[in-house]
Amino acid sequence: MCRWPALVVALCLLLLATAARAADFQQSYIAGQADAAGRFMGGTEMRLLVAHGGRLYAGNGYWEDQPGPEGAQGAQILVLDGPNAAWRVDHQFDERKGNGRPRDLAVGALFEANFATDARGAPLPRPVSLLIASNWDLTGANRVFTRDDTTGSWTTTTLAQNQFDPNFLPQIRSFGSHRDRVTGVDLVFAGEDPRGIFSGTYDPSVTGWIRWSAAPELDLSLVPAEGISGRNGYLRVPSFAEANGRLYATVGQHVYERVDGAAPQWRLLYTNQRPGHSETGLRGLTGVPGPGGDVLLAAIEGNISRVVRIDPRGGSETTELDVDDFLGRSWGMRPNYTIVAYNDMAKIGGSVLMGVMAFIPRTVPVAAGHTLVDVGYGQVESGGWYLVRDSGGRYMLHRVTTDSARPLVAVRTIAASPFPGDSAVYFAGYDANKAPVHNTAWIVRASLATALGSVR
Repeated sequence: MCRWPALVVALCLLLLATAARAADFQQSYIAGQADAAGRFMGGTEMRLLVAHGGRLYAGNGYWEDQPGPEGAQGAQILVLDGPNAAWRVDHQFDERKGNGRPRDLAVGALFEANFATDARGAPLPRPVSLLIASNWDLTGANRVFTRDDTTGSWTTTTLAQNQFDPNFLPQIRSFGSHRDRVTGVDLVFAGEDPRGIFSGTYDPSVTGWIRWSAAPELDLSLVPAEGISGRNGYLRVPSFAEANGRLYATVGQHVYERVDGAAPQWRLLYTNQRPGHSETGLRGLTGVPGPGGDVLLAAIEGNISRVVRIDPRGGSETTELDVDDFLGRSWGMRPNYTIVAYNDMAKIGGSVLMGVMAFIPRTVPVAAGHTLVDVGYGQVESGGWYLVRDSGGRYMLHRVTTDSARPLVAVRTIAASPFPGDSAVYFAGYDANKAPVHNTAWIVRASLATALGSVR
């Protein structure tokens, strides 16, 4: 117990409260350790969390890694078998280039694809669920990996072969799924850069059980690249979402809607009219209930960061949250570049959770209770911050708090526990931000009440 003057007592209570908050979040994964079979588990970033088959899978990356004694590593897919289990390596991407460097730098997309029909729309004897992944491939290829849940092995299909460009790494950034409203066919989609959106149907006769289209349904060369100022005009397809039975995708600063049918098309629904400076544009597209039907949420990356609500019936926009202003008032430091919802938004417990990372100008004094990480060309807030949107459209700011001294920097992905009787929420992340790092990837677990609780 503290027995000192009031100011010291207040500080003591603050420290006790911080310790209590840290205890609310339990470290689930720390990079730089071996699993029970002795296989090294590392990563500069933990990029994706996906539930599949009653397990939780994670995809890491080694962007900007400065290898330790274990040597240079390729991307890994890790798996957690239960709430009290330890993470283990499910698959190591260990293929090497001619110079000995690992071919697969990071897991770029990880997704559970579900099929109840074949390519003609006929019902399958039983539904099929496939875990698929794609990596940052340093040869320029865009490959899709599919897990065989019977054997635990992964098969490989090349979706597109691109020439390696030192200024832009071709990649599949996102997967999505949808049942065509006209044909009744269950489809999976891959957002591939630089070509576009490919579709696939279930076919057990082909490698990986998915027959992919030879050409993209939406050709990125036909999409306007304005509003993308930081990537030499290259576009990404960061996210897919369904709303009111229709499929939507973000491409740069645009949202496109799929027009279903035997000869599908994609039509432009929305364009962000205030792009500012942005390297990606719109992220984390998500369908949520709204008046008169589902609406779309999208997070705008950049120096004019917002969360917008888009009406799919006409494409009108409503700003739900001015992110920079909200963070500035909450932190006492206004960001000058922010990323919200790296890959997706997580719908958990009636709320929507979105990870956050923010750059703070060097001219802004560091506010009390905050630590910044210098990445050479800027400085980022080092905490693991995220937003919670409740069912009424109100936003709260939360922080993943651990007893580790390691900076968290960014919450990249959030997932509800897939384990029976377990209502926990898992958070994972780190963003290397073009600065050399090593073993900085992390995963943290919290109760649902803690994850959705009051502002921290």
